[in-house]
Amino acid sequence: MVIMFQRLLKSSGPPVVGTFVKIPSLEIAEIIALAGFDFVVIDTEHALLSVRDVYSLVVVYSRMNVAPLVRVTDHGYGDAQRYLDAGAAGVLVPHVANVAQAQPAMKQLLFPPAGTRGMGLAARAGEWGHLDGGRAEYLRAGQEDVARVAMIEDKEAVEGIDGILATPGLDAIFVGPGDLSLSMGEPGGSPAVREAVTSAIKAAVSAGVPVGTVVAGADQIRARAEQGCRFILVGNDTGMIAGAARRTLAETRDAIAAAKPVSVA
Repeated sequence: MVIMFQRLLKSSGPPVVGTFVKIPSLEIAEIIALAGFDFVVIDTEHALLSVRDVYSLVVVYSRMNVAPLVRVTDHGYGDAQRYLDAGAAGVLVPHVANVAQAQPAMKQLLFPPAGTRGMGLAARAGEWGHLDGGRAEYLRAGQEDVARVAMIEDKEAVEGIDGILATPGLDAIFVGPGDLSLSMGEPGGSPAVREAVTSAIKAAVSAGVPVGTVVAGADQIRARAEQGCRFILVGNDTGMIAGAARRTLAETRDAIAAAKPVSVA
């Protein structure tokens, strides 16, 4: 039942495109899916989403053939088990700063003997016990189809990137320039931050590990694609709604301002 983000990462085509999801609305989820995004990242780190909210969003996106990933709140096990048993295509773990954090973060998302994830066959990911192939297929999918992604958002992580990339169970990394700039004590978009992001991307490409990042604007999108990013994130659902609202209102006010006044006899 897992919509395979792994397959998208391993395809030979252009980078796949996703967006962050912060609003627990099934209607907005359908609108985002119908727009044609390849995947979404349901954001529990920076949005007030309950486990039930995440579950509902995972169901909607997966039914509409959009791979639903979940960004968890921290390195701890927390609700990651439930998100995976709900059928999430993968998990993004924030602020993985070093190997000592990367190893347990990935291990918790793997079944034994490689990891410590528990089995929940009678859940959505196991098709409520009706999965073709049964227990063996549930375990195989959990090990091979689920994407385990470390988020590189700290200066320490960039400096120790090679060790993180070699972590068993790691399927991809995501470079977060916003928090990275804070960690570096630099303004967002500074040359030092851009170089750090590029350095992490190049290291991942050299190691054969799929890498993604957040982008804005055609020039940046083109540059990251040319550097070898396999997945890119653009904006989020709240920003898209806010942008559409501003544009609609601005166009309306401009049209009103340009209208000829009504002449009164």
